[in-house]
Amino acid sequence: MATWGRRLKLGVGGGAGTLCLVAGVGYNRDEGFRRACQFNVSVLPICLHYKALELLSTRGWLPSSMTFEDLHKRYAPRSLEIILQQKGFYVKTAQFLSQYPDVLPKEYVEAYKILRDDAPSMPFEVVKAIIESDLQLPLGEVFLDFDPTPLGAASIGQAHAATLVDGTEVVVKVQYPEAEKQFNIDIDLCINAAWAIAPYYEDILKQLRKTFANEFDYQREAKLQRQAHENLRLMKEVVVPVPYDDEHPTALRLFGRGLASKNVFVMERLWGQPVDRWAQEQINAMAARQGVTPEEAFAKLRSLGTAEVQRLVPSRSTLRAYRALLGVSDALRNSAAFSFNWTLGLLTGRSVAYQHSSLPINVHQVVDRLFEVQAKSIFEDGFFNGDPHAGNVLLLEDGRLGLIDWGQVDCLTYEQRLLFAKAVIAVADRDEPLIAKMAGELGMRTKFGNEWVRMKLGTYYLGSFGDDVVAELGGATSFELNLARIDPLESTAQTYFSAIRCLMMTRGVAALMGFPGVDSAAKLKPHAEAWLRKAGQDTFVTSPGRKLERPDLQKLLGLPPR
Repeated sequence: MATWGRRLKLGVGGGAGTLCLVAGVGYNRDEGFRRACQFNVSVLPICLHYKALELLSTRGWLPSSMTFEDLHKRYAPRSLEIILQQKGFYVKTAQFLSQYPDVLPKEYVEAYKILRDDAPSMPFEVVKAIIESDLQLPLGEVFLDFDPTPLGAASIGQAHAATLVDGTEVVVKVQYPEAEKQFNIDIDLCINAAWAIAPYYEDILKQLRKTFANEFDYQREAKLQRQAHENLRLMKEVVVPVPYDDEHPTALRLFGRGLASKNVFVMERLWGQPVDRWAQEQINAMAARQGVTPEEAFAKLRSLGTAEVQRLVPSRSTLRAYRALLGVSDALRNSAAFSFNWTLGLLTGRSVAYQHSSLPINVHQVVDRLFEVQAKSIFEDGFFNGDPHAGNVLLLEDGRLGLIDWGQVDCLTYEQRLLFAKAVIAVADRDEPLIAKMAGELGMRTKFGNEWVRMKLGTYYLGSFGDDVVAELGGATSFELNLARIDPLESTAQTYFSAIRCLMMTRGVAALMGFPGVDSAAKLKPHAEAWLRKAGQDTFVTSPGRKLERPDLQKLLGLPPR
């Protein structure tokens, strides 16, 4: 308590004193100071209110009239207002968190879902000026047509549909002015607040700053996207859009140069919809069938366990049979239509329309394919996307998966890939002592060195959000908090942060497709074993199901026995 008190005094009290001293001078002159003031006035009080409630709760002093749910209801709408005002890093964080409905409280998930498709965007006049300044060409000399309404808006930029002067349809990404500057200001403020209030998150935020910083140079992103395209081009059911960079023949033929700069990035257009939008359509359809609102249908899904949700998904065999049935039905009808159109239809001047039924998405196949991509990227290539959230995975009209937004690529060395593969196998086999050991080798350190806590963290980060992992610690929303009450995490797996984040975000995509309990370690295990065999290290042995002594959670945390 004393340590936290000192941090609070230094981080908050000292900051407040400084603010009072120079407020009259700096507010209207300096963007960083202005955003710092807005942070201290808007964000910090919310963080402190939650921290106070957490301290009261851990000491058993919390009155029955005060609950975290009350704070969620109070601050979720207010936090959305702050996000829309501040934009940048705030939007990025909220978009990321909103795709984890089992981790983020439902009030925040509901408030933030608007950001996935309707984040703040800049007017067309600003977009046009940025493109013409960066490409040093009038808009009309590059594009035959340019849709002023963005396809989507994200935290640092927005994307527009356009047609090049030769008639090729493309997508154009345009970065917001001041995006990089505002990002650096905001994340520094969050790091300082974490140091004072929640030290565990300080390392995570520093790693996020390092990872996100790569997104502010679209020319660099174009190079990374081209490398991703080359790495995955042999996977026929997956496509990474081709960048119109200095290697693209059409760009060179038309303009003598590529169409990628620091703030503008032109790429091949893919036709489809992101997984998060598809998932919302499924919830809307479910709500219509049940005669309830989408919010009520979503609340009902949240109330179910992970296994119960997955039982709602048709089996692989059922989906295959249904897709085959639709194909046969279309073939029979279209055969009859063909016969009529070329016989009686010619005589009567009438025709029968052909039928092309919309096939249901084979969600099992999509999830398998996504993990295959991540396995190849991490183990074989050592080059992977650290930001594969549901808005960056497209379900294309031709049945393939489109993978976009490669600004947050990270890499692992050969030796790092070997260690990560062993950790994945240990988690997949639920060898608890080995998981604790491997988590330590990845860089996870706790204050008291509790092996069981380290094992649970390793299983959660590399394996699953499922009830079998989180239920005994109060569920996903309380999992990390309750582990910290036993033995707080002091050091994260910084070197492997992006790889772990990649797996967790891929699990988030799978959750939106009906698999909230998917185990990424189990999905990656065959690929990890193949990688170790290829590296001549197939002697790695686990003891599947081996257990560590479980602490008395009822005594330590007041949780009910299993």
